[in-house]
Amino acid sequence: MTATVTYCTILTTNYLPKAMTLADSLRRHENGAGLKVLFSDVARDEDLPDVEGVECVSTASLGLSAREVQQLAMIYELVELATAVKPLLLKHLLDTTEAAVYLDPDTYLTSPMVELLPELEASEGGILLTPHFLKPERPDAKMGESHMLAVGIFNLGFCAVDRRAIDFLDWWWGHLSLECLYEPLAGLFVDQKWVDIGSTLFAARSLRHTGYNVGVGNLPERPLAADADGYYNSSNGERLRLFHFHAFDSRHPEKLSMRFEHSSRDDLAEDSAIRALCAEYAEILSAHERSLPAPPPYPYANDSRGRHISRRLRRAYRQELPTRGHELPSPFVAAEAVAYDEWRRSAWKSVSKSFVGDTAKTARWLLPEEYDRVRKRFPKLAGRMSSKFSGGDGMWG
Repeated sequence: MTATVTYCTILTTNYLPKAMTLADSLRRHENGAGLKVLFSDVARDEDLPDVEGVECVSTASLGLSAREVQQLAMIYELVELATAVKPLLLKHLLDTTEAAVYLDPDTYLTSPMVELLPELEASEGGILLTPHFLKPERPDAKMGESHMLAVGIFNLGFCAVDRRAIDFLDWWWGHLSLECLYEPLAGLFVDQKWVDIGSTLFAARSLRHTGYNVGVGNLPERPLAADADGYYNSSNGERLRLFHFHAFDSRHPEKLSMRFEHSSRDDLAEDSAIRALCAEYAEILSAHERSLPAPPPYPYANDSRGRHISRRLRRAYRQELPTRGHELPSPFVAAEAVAYDEWRRSAWKSVSKSFVGDTAKTARWLLPEEYDRVRKRFPKLAGRMSSKFSGGDGMWG
């Protein structure tokens, strides 16, 4: 018996054209399958856009109160928020489907994912993940093994779970509810690094088919070619299933990524499979971009008075949230603007401590010998910095 599967993605409104392109590819290759789209920047269902071909949901569907969503939107920046709610969405979907598959909005199917359900069923914990790399690092790798130490082993642009994964999703949300941070100094890369731990604790399975989550980073180990049936890995013949476009601009289809310069000129030659895939994707994506109005600004970038909310101010709010959550005024509610102003003025101490703490961490890493000499010469000062400027996470004592 075939399990029921729901495909989903999470985005802010400016990424909607990419999600519509993903939805087109799902319908084409997965027997008309639909795509559920969670808008992390839309708090109420009545404010959702009307989009043909996708099912749109707001953060009201996550089982959080409006206040809890506002708090998440305050402590996290845009990408952090969108990745933090991933386990909540997946768990919500498992109430009505046997398996849920998360796909980043900038992924694109090129053939049916026939291996997906058998591989998920074979996993001990009901969790299926795609590692960034499946082979030892090549000399021409754009993002190698040392990069994985910073961002995590798995690319969470893909994640499949079934109902056996409920405990894993609860554990994952237990961290992401407060610790879905892009904080290189703390060894955190939003949702991904946590799954390095969770994959072992909850018996996840690595999908070792080389056609899934292919992108600019792992192309050296997964060279693409094309034939009458589509795209495939020319080194082993496995068909391309899912391609992940990182920082792709439909106005420049001759470039695989606007962020990473690809290392092989042959891949982007006019007659190459990659160039053909980029052109195919760009044509569909640009049509959706033209069909939609300009997206609204991100609603959680500024407070109710229109002031930009800095990263350090968000971190100060986050530090107080566990103990003062019910007292903290929301920056996004006009009726609480005066109370928020008062908190904002008082937060400068936390902001200053955070800045000095990060400076001390950086010095400790980049100038260890000099840092050690200062610590030995001024032990009381070093002790105060260690205790006061540990970041509030107990990670740097």
